[in-house]
Amino acid sequence: MMGAMNTPAPNEPQDAANPDEDGQFDSLMSSYLDSVKELAYGQLTKARVVAVRKDYVLLDVGDKAEGIVEIKEFEDFRGNVKISVGDEVDVVLQGRDPETGQILVSYRQAKQRANWDHVVEAFEKNQPLHGHVSRALAKGVMVEAGIPCFMPASQCDIGHVDDLATLVGQEVDVYVIDLDKAKHRAVVSRRKLLSEEVKKKREETLKTLEEGTTVSGKVKNIVDFGVFVDLGGVDGLVPREEIAWEKNVEAAEALKVNYNYKFKVLTVDRERGRVSLSRRQLKPDPWLKIEQDYPKDLNVKGVVTNMTRNCAYVRLEDGIEGRIHRNNLSWNMSINKPQDVLKENDTVRAVVLDYDREKRLLDLGLKQISVDPWLEIEQKYPINSRQKVKILETVPYGAFVQLDDNTKGLIHVSDMSYDRSFKDPKNLVKVGDEIEAVVLKLDMDARRINLGIKQLEQDPFEAYVRAHPVNSIVTGKVKGVTKFGAFVELAPHVEGLLHKTQWSRDKVETIEGLVKEGEEVTAKIIKIEKKDKKVSLSRRAHLHDEERREIDAYARQNPKDATTSLGSLLKNLKINVN
Repeated sequence: MMGAMNTPAPNEPQDAANPDEDGQFDSLMSSYLDSVKELAYGQLTKARVVAVRKDYVLLDVGDKAEGIVEIKEFEDFRGNVKISVGDEVDVVLQGRDPETGQILVSYRQAKQRANWDHVVEAFEKNQPLHGHVSRALAKGVMVEAGIPCFMPASQCDIGHVDDLATLVGQEVDVYVIDLDKAKHRAVVSRRKLLSEEVKKKREETLKTLEEGTTVSGKVKNIVDFGVFVDLGGVDGLVPREEIAWEKNVEAAEALKVNYNYKFKVLTVDRERGRVSLSRRQLKPDPWLKIEQDYPKDLNVKGVVTNMTRNCAYVRLEDGIEGRIHRNNLSWNMSINKPQDVLKENDTVRAVVLDYDREKRLLDLGLKQISVDPWLEIEQKYPINSRQKVKILETVPYGAFVQLDDNTKGLIHVSDMSYDRSFKDPKNLVKVGDEIEAVVLKLDMDARRINLGIKQLEQDPFEAYVRAHPVNSIVTGKVKGVTKFGAFVELAPHVEGLLHKTQWSRDKVETIEGLVKEGEEVTAKIIKIEKKDKKVSLSRRAHLHDEERREIDAYARQNPKDATTSLGSLLKNLKINVN
């Protein structure tokens, strides 16, 4: 019926205006124009979501026509759309579509305005912003924090970031550290915020740390002097000597970077923010009861860790360290250094010999694992037995010889020759010679064997004095003349001394000039010192005996048969009777 009401009356022109309708139209148009006038382009205004479509969103901006915004303006950096019908949002009026009459608006521009204001406020109030890293540049990264912000590489983290591309896609909290309001540009820093967090965490951690307590921490770095550990904002240092009770332990072997371990807190310097830690003190010092755990003569097993010319160092299964001196390597006397029988990483068995508490080392013996050949040395090399030996070394006082692989001995120079003038062993033997020698002495405590070469033959002195006891008349050749007497060679390697007081009944100051080297002298043995192998001679006693024999022979003659007077006899003997 509304259509009938609007039908023109008969005989009236159809295009004639109805005064009532014209007034109504003018009122509506005026209202419309007023509303359009209020919505100035570029204006920020509130709008209510009317509909959410696949490609766009319809908004009620208070106009007769609805505003339209592309759906992508509502997408976050992950591509998600979080907008629903009835939501109220800020938009910027951009114009009107001439064909549809719809108002064109921008949600993005409105948000950018709001975001810029938020960035300015964060800068002025020193408040952090939340955003995400959108892309990497040559000298930094772009951070979307409502507006695109630049974060220099030096401000990305506390430490250096090798590859900035690894940050792309990460959500970050940052501080605004610089603004260009004219160009709407901002520079942000994540490092500043992280540093504040570390400082805060550091202060909190320092408050909780107490000396003597046990804490957990992650190994950050290993250096020559120790290990740095992250205790949660605070770095603690484990000095090298506090890593383990064992000596010379490699830190990288005992502790691994980025692994968590427990440590004992030694000291806390809250003013300087320094903490010292110990790994080894979590366990008792094994050297406090070393003798109970490792009694002498105990057989132990370990790995050779290092060798010098004199020692091999061994780490036992529980970390205790020991050393094997070269003298305890082998019963074989030809073994002179550890490298002759061992190499690094060898697994060895040894015997505990002693304890070096100062150096925290067990003295170990390798050769003591086997039977000591000296236990049977007396049966194997009895005194006075003849043995084949090899010359190992000559020295001024004798020669070292090898009897077998495990046994060596010494031939002293005094046991090389009966010649008392013999002084140089090299004149008799040389290294490598294989000779025969006589066992003279076994020193079980010092583990020494003394041998002799000259003892292979009978002592010429003993043989001579046995055949020529005291009072024997002997003849020898003068070997040397001195002021106090003459040395007379009685037999090979046997000499006698004819002192000047025993030359004749007459007193003489010296016998030099009375006898010469090479001349033969007959004398009487008046004394024998077997220990020192000395023979004392007397020509005077010999002449006296000759005198007595001549006199006795004369006395036994029958006076009537005597043809020689006593005076003539004494004269012929050239004996001074005064």
